[in-house]
Amino acid sequence: MMQRPLRTKPTGTGHFRTAAPACCAVLVLCCVLSAGCLDNFTIPDINSFSLPLISDSGGSLKAYFLDVGQGDSTLIIFGNRTILIDAGETDKGDVVVGKLRSLGISRIDLLVATHPHSDHIGGMEKVLGAFAIGQVLDPGMPHPSPLYARFLDTIEADHIRYTVAQQGQTIDLDPALRIMVLSPPEQKTTDDLNDNSIVLRISYGTIDMLLTGDAGKGTEEQLEKTGYALDSEILKVGHHGSTHSTGTSFLGRVRPEVAVIPVGAGNPYGHPAEETLAALKNAGAVVYRTDRDGDILVTSDGISYKVQTAHGADGVPFIPATPVTVSPVNTTTVNATPAPYDVAISATQFDAPGDDRENLNGEYVRITNSGEGVVSMNGWTLSDRTGSRPYIFPAFILFPGSSVYIYTGTGAINDTSLFMGQMVPVWGNSGDDAVLKDDRGNIVDRRSEGG
Repeated sequence: MMQRPLRTKPTGTGHFRTAAPACCAVLVLCCVLSAGCLDNFTIPDINSFSLPLISDSGGSLKAYFLDVGQGDSTLIIFGNRTILIDAGETDKGDVVVGKLRSLGISRIDLLVATHPHSDHIGGMEKVLGAFAIGQVLDPGMPHPSPLYARFLDTIEADHIRYTVAQQGQTIDLDPALRIMVLSPPEQKTTDDLNDNSIVLRISYGTIDMLLTGDAGKGTEEQLEKTGYALDSEILKVGHHGSTHSTGTSFLGRVRPEVAVIPVGAGNPYGHPAEETLAALKNAGAVVYRTDRDGDILVTSDGISYKVQTAHGADGVPFIPATPVTVSPVNTTTVNATPAPYDVAISATQFDAPGDDRENLNGEYVRITNSGEGVVSMNGWTLSDRTGSRPYIFPAFILFPGSSVYIYTGTGAINDTSLFMGQMVPVWGNSGDDAVLKDDRGNIVDRRSEGG
């Protein structure tokens, strides 16, 4: 069962404020205990969580920034895994469901509600009713709206796994995909729902996307102080391009090449603000807007990316009414310059300290790129001399002058560590060969130890 955020009473103006989170948390826990209904609550994992790991990306990441009017909804597809971030206003629920079904989506592995405002979670009820949901990620901020209450009730009634987002979490959806929660922090500095939006940085190879919900400039300033990497080729602009987000200093850290603004045509708020558009222009970002461009698709192979828009010259949408193949329109492509590589096995440890069976990650092979270009190792293999249990690399990028350790056991991959996922030792203690091959089966390097 799930632990629900607190709900507070409306102020009477249509806007809502929350009580002090720490005090309310104590009060709710006391009420739960006294009511004898503790079995309806669980303490969520607020440090990290994982979904079953797969490696079936097909070499492509797709990010659909959906046109849902004056709202927000982003669909991420990686292999056969899907992430839906927000679902637009209440009247856009059927629109979101229709777009997902036209793309052949039948399950959402991770559903993210960046914050409880209706232009972000209004369509969630339709989404929850239409698709199987693996897990929900929510900022856990108290909010009294009936819409948010129904959202939480449905999650609980359907026994969907519920996790409260916290800065520093990593989400293990696929070994080749790196997803980190950059905000909100555990200790909230404000009770503003926008500023406690879930901020995600999603990385595939050398391509990074930053998705900021409705986080404002105060949150941006906090992110700049955290030390987390913010640089991203693709920026989902915060708060529909309002003046409350997208500060100059923040853009200087992100350095986006493409900025996507989800916004409704002729909205009464004047979004996107001219000030924001000018800041993005000065930062060198190419701006795409759902009010002008319709649905926006970014695809990446981990080294380059491509931007497509539905409202191209011929007006043909790339999200069809039925699942058919439509030629892309209005395309912008950015490619990394190919460079020669010099990759070699630089170290091995075949005999792990102690009992190998109890210390699988004591076995490792280190691979180093001493060349001048980035190397995509997608489809490369590493095996012992028999070649009977080869490790197939995910879409991993090895940067110039960098090394990566390939450990025998299991663990959370990062920029310097990969894991073979074996349950028994791979390398022969008395002597073995580590054989590294590229994606065409050519031997790149071989290193012997012992024997």
